[in-house]
Amino acid sequence: MRRVGFDQALLRVHAAVRNPTLWPEALTDLADHLGAIGGMLTRHGHEPGTAFVVTGRLDPALASLYLRDGCARRTPWAPQAGPMLDHALWPTAAPRHGAVQDEGLAPQRIGDLAMLNYAPWGGGKGGGGFAFRLDRRAADASAGLLRRLARLAPHLRQALDLAGTLQAARITGSASAAVLDTAPRAVLLLDTAGRLRHANPAGEALLREADGLRLVPAPAGPGRLGTALASEGCQLRRLIATAVAAGLGGRMRISRARGNPAWPVLVTPLPGAEEHLFGDAHASVAVLVGGAATPPAPDVLQAAFGLTIAEARVLRRIAGGAGVPDTAAALSLSPETVRSQLARCFDATGCRSQAALAALVAGLP
Repeated sequence: MRRVGFDQALLRVHAAVRNPTLWPEALTDLADHLGAIGGMLTRHGHEPGTAFVVTGRLDPALASLYLRDGCARRTPWAPQAGPMLDHALWPTAAPRHGAVQDEGLAPQRIGDLAMLNYAPWGGGKGGGGFAFRLDRRAADASAGLLRRLARLAPHLRQALDLAGTLQAARITGSASAAVLDTAPRAVLLLDTAGRLRHANPAGEALLREADGLRLVPAPAGPGRLGTALASEGCQLRRLIATAVAAGLGGRMRISRARGNPAWPVLVTPLPGAEEHLFGDAHASVAVLVGGAATPPAPDVLQAAFGLTIAEARVLRRIAGGAGVPDTAAALSLSPETVRSQLARCFDATGCRSQAALAALVAGLP
C-alpha cells in the first residue's frame, strides 16, 4: 500500500470531478491515504438506471454483485455528518450482505467498511456515498481511519456537489447556464481572464451583499471578482490563474465584515464544459462559495471528529473566528483549558492551525 498525502488525494478527487473516468484512480488514492484495501463510490435509487458502483482497487465483479444482490438498496446509509463503520448500521441478528459477503467480501479478506453518506442521494430517492473496505487488522484499529475520513468528508461532499453540477451541464448541452441555478452553494463562472460570465441565484445574492467578495467593474466587458483584503485578492487571483494555466483547483477563505464567519471558497477548472454553457464566451473556472452561515452544532462536530462535547464547543468557537481568550471567556474556562482542548482538536482533525480548523469546519454540511 502506497503512502498518499491529504493534498495528493484531494487533487486526484478534483481531477475525477472534471473527468469521471478517473474515479477509480481517485478512490485508490483515497484508500491509500486512509489505510484501506480499496474504495467504492455507489448510488442506488428507486428509479431504473439510477444505480451505479465505481470501485478503486477492488474486484470489479463486486460492483455487479453489490447491485444484483440488492445489498445497495438494503444498506442503511446513515444521515449523520460523520463516517461510520458498516457493522454499526446493521442489526446484530440480521445478515449484513448475503451473497456480497460470501462471494465478494470474504474472498478479499474484507473485515468491515468505513462509510460516508452523501445526503442529496438519500431520503426517499435512495442512498449512497463513499465506502472504503478494511481488512480485519484495519477494522480492529479503525479510530484513526475514521478520523482521517472525517477530515476528508466536507471536501468529498463538496466534490460530489460540483460533479453533479458539471454532469448536468454535459447532459443538457444547453447554451445557457440555467443548469447551475439549483446548485446548493453560490457558483460563479469565470472566463480565462478571470471575468465573470455567470452567477447562479445564490451567487448573485452573494455579490449584491458585497460582504467580503464583490464584483469590480471593468472599463469594458464583464467585471472581475474582488475582495475586501488586498492579500486575499492576490491569493484568489493566483488560484484562478493556476486553474486556467495548470488545470488545478485550490481552496481559501475570504474574510467578511460585521463579524461574520469567513467564506470558504473552492476554485476549480472546467475543461470540456465551457462550450456547453457559453458557446464562444468560454467559462473555464468555477468559484464555489459558501457553506453554513455559522459552524455546525457541537454534537455534529463531536460525531464528525470523535471529540468530547467540551472539545466540540471549543472547536465551534474557534471555527467561528474567536480566539483563545474570547473562547475561554464565553465558555467560562481558563485559557489553559481551552488550549489543551484545542490541541486535542488539532490531533483529531489533522489540522495544524486555527485557520485550517476553520476551513475544515466550514465545509461540513
